[in-house]
Amino acid sequence: METRIDWNPVREWLAAHRDEMVEDLERLCATNSGSDHLAGLVRMEQELIDYFKPLGMPCRKIWLPPYPSIDDLGRESEIQTSHALRWDWNGSDDAPRDRLLLSIHYDTVYGEDSSFQQCTRRVENDEQRLRGPGVIDAKGGIVVLRWAMLAATRFLDSRSLNVSIVLTPDEEVGSPSSINLWNEIAGEFAFAMLFEPALADGSLVSHRKGTGTFVFVLRGRSAHAGRNFHEGRNAILLAAKLATRVDSLNGQRDGVTINVGRIRGGDAVNVVPDLCVLRVNVRVTNHEDHQWIHECLHQIVSEMQSPTQGFSISMHGGIHSPPKTVDDATRDWMESIERVGKELSHSVRWKGSGGASDGNKLAALGLCCIDTFGPEGDLLHSDQEWVRTDSLPEKSLLSVAVIEEFRRTAARSK
Repeated sequence: METRIDWNPVREWLAAHRDEMVEDLERLCATNSGSDHLAGLVRMEQELIDYFKPLGMPCRKIWLPPYPSIDDLGRESEIQTSHALRWDWNGSDDAPRDRLLLSIHYDTVYGEDSSFQQCTRRVENDEQRLRGPGVIDAKGGIVVLRWAMLAATRFLDSRSLNVSIVLTPDEEVGSPSSINLWNEIAGEFAFAMLFEPALADGSLVSHRKGTGTFVFVLRGRSAHAGRNFHEGRNAILLAAKLATRVDSLNGQRDGVTINVGRIRGGDAVNVVPDLCVLRVNVRVTNHEDHQWIHECLHQIVSEMQSPTQGFSISMHGGIHSPPKTVDDATRDWMESIERVGKELSHSVRWKGSGGASDGNKLAALGLCCIDTFGPEGDLLHSDQEWVRTDSLPEKSLLSVAVIEEFRRTAARSK
């Protein structure tokens, strides 16, 4: 007969460490770890290795390959990111072999030159909040993960548990380097818990849209705007026409959105611009949408190619995160998490999201995962990003309870 956990001592222990969790988060957010700030990512690596030392597991640094990039001058290059970090907790020899993955990223969208670098505390709507870069996306998730594992080692029978923690440095740019790691290790695990933030109302995410970025490099011909204007071929004008064509795809297929997000071109205003780079973000709801958008964009580029007129267009990128849908295994885990929530008097609600995460990639690799065990807050990716600080111990409690549910499930299926 299974011994059920009395969660009240766990709840009290985590609540007693709430202030320490907030201080942890302030300290992590004080180090800039923007996705393209390699020096900051390297500093963050060491901070995280030190931060996780109390768990008593050695850290393994995993080298990740550089990823391709195109700058605003249309130049192709490779960008080196920092290491993925992995800790493995192995149960006793007679423990079930099923292994649990706990993961989140440690990069943020805030670059080295961002004006948003420090945290501030405030009270709003009668709740304690912390505003700062990455407080919910996703350094708050790192804090929740770490404290959930501290609670697991203190209160659970960790001898019958196999857990790996993996932290990655490039999720905010689509995990172009980490995807190699996920392809390699996803098959090691029976279930994954990711610590992306919950939605603003506290809901966990059930399903996600797929997403991708397309980069168009348009080249024309430079000319003096006064002396030989008509000999020029204006790449910005061609990009404007391309942007209009791409935007016209909106509304043609339910659930598909195309955002013309960035355009860069030109230099001196008395020169016909010979180069323009257009960046487009796409969201899709299913794999058929994925194929449709690829075909449409290729067709538009093909129709607009005008080499005889002095223009050329090249298209790069694609869908890097497939849609994350609710299959039978995911539905079973959603129901289990709802039951766990009731044990804790924690209401678990579900909603879909248009945003993507590494959960999309892991699900596409066949690994069942729920990816919103991080804290609650809002306004991520802006200089108003905030976290409700009481949600740090609350989500740590839910997380350790789900870890225990995984342990019990693995033991029953042994």
